[in-house]
Amino acid sequence: MAARAAALDLVTTVVTEQRSLSEVLASPPARFGALPPEERARAQRLALAGFRQIGRADGYLKRALRKTPPEPVLWVLRLALIEMHALGAPAHGVINDAVALTRARGFARLSGLVNAVLRQLADGLDWAAGPAPRLPDWLRGRLQNAYGAQVTASIEAAHLRPPPLDLTLKGARPAGLAGALLPTGSLRLDAPGQITQLPGYAEGAFWVQDAASALPVQLLGDVAGLRVLDLCAAPGGKTMQLAARGAQVTALDLSAPRLQRLRENLTRTGLAAEVVVADALGWRPARAFDAIVLDAPCSATGTIRRHPELPLIRSGADIKALQGLQAQLLDRVLDPAQGLLAAGGRVVYCTCSLLPSEGEDQLAAAIARHGARVLPATLPGLPPEAFLPCGGVRTRPDFWPETGGMDGFFMAVIAPASAP
Repeated sequence: MAARAAALDLVTTVVTEQRSLSEVLASPPARFGALPPEERARAQRLALAGFRQIGRADGYLKRALRKTPPEPVLWVLRLALIEMHALGAPAHGVINDAVALTRARGFARLSGLVNAVLRQLADGLDWAAGPAPRLPDWLRGRLQNAYGAQVTASIEAAHLRPPPLDLTLKGARPAGLAGALLPTGSLRLDAPGQITQLPGYAEGAFWVQDAASALPVQLLGDVAGLRVLDLCAAPGGKTMQLAARGAQVTALDLSAPRLQRLRENLTRTGLAAEVVVADALGWRPARAFDAIVLDAPCSATGTIRRHPELPLIRSGADIKALQGLQAQLLDRVLDPAQGLLAAGGRVVYCTCSLLPSEGEDQLAAAIARHGARVLPATLPGLPPEAFLPCGGVRTRPDFWPETGGMDGFFMAVIAPASAP
């Protein structure tokens, strides 16, 4: 009951405050914070399943309801239905707690409705045969225009599957750390359990990083001895990659709390980097850098399989402001007058977005403004369609379906006009 109540608190806080689940978990509702670790994990797992499976749950609930109940009651129904059918919880306990939660949230008059609907839907549903939840129209339309209806449907199906956990290794693989080595170099764990208990964690042998997120740094090749700026660096996976490859790294981000997590990971892994809290648009270094990795703020639509709440808290109106910031950041790193990039240096521009307006289109516009060029991209293990005519690379959630997919990323290596 306590974990189910806490899961309900999490989803309603995310939706009503329009904040991501990670932001809510950073300062969680009191009921969630009071739970022991295993119950917090259970509540978080249920909340994530609720966001991931909401479309399928609503499809079944629509058949059983004459009219839509108030939002808190609708979420009670959604979570109960998903816990029974997607997570396999016994119906009796789920239904009893759903009725109790309905009363506790001030909707006692609807407790009978909740009981009746859930008992009606407890048996006989072929949950897996239901349609994959559709993305909201503002995003679905953009993806269909970019990739077509069939690829968009494949992306939606990929979002329905909980993602595996990927690790980036600092060096040799620790003994006893089970998992499949991906062709791009990441180690994929299907059932990791408690991360802090994995072999090699305490020794700093790895960090958590999706396989797609680990690719942009690889585009730079050998960075040993180079001064590299990781711009918009938090939470720090790329900083640690660069440091492990021998670069002299400066990690810059506007968020001090997010950089604190980076500092902790640097300490755990024994890696070194200069960490700077500053606005990327105004900060001035003492010396220019040999290379810059710009992981620009974006819609994060490529990470929906890991953050299934995003379609509920983002809208098409958010995209325009982000595109303006991306263009400003590209101008900042490509303009020689800004003093960030040394002569002959390279810039990796990347976004965890599925939208061409935050990837290919930004790249083309920046090339036109600055007379820069795109350098050839070489990466192992990706399907041919990942390599774009513009010279960039795009990964999608529907890639590698047999091994668990990957996040959606756009990345490209840019040489400013002054480069030889």
